[in-house]
Amino acid sequence: MAIIDVKMLSGFVPIRSSLREVNDGKTKSDMFFLSCSQVSQKEIRFSFSIEQSLPISNIQPASVQIYDYYQTAFSLGLSHLSASIVR
Repeated sequence: MAIIDVKMLSGFVPIRSSLREVNDGKTKSDMFFLSCSQVSQKEIRFSFSIEQSLPISNIQPASVQIYDYYQTAFSLGLSHLSASIVR
């Protein structure tokens, strides 16, 4: 089973209504978790919207971790920053 762990940008939260299309997704205040029980060579795409809950200046990139639930040594880490936020 693979886990996709998306940390929110500081001061931002996911819009819950945009998460309805993402099955098996769970949220915490500053994170979104998605578990994929079937892992294959197929590409997985999903998206959700975020909104600013607190005014933050100089927003820094947040992290995305993808890892095997049973063997966490198999992992990939990325950073993200929404282009629509950077003005």
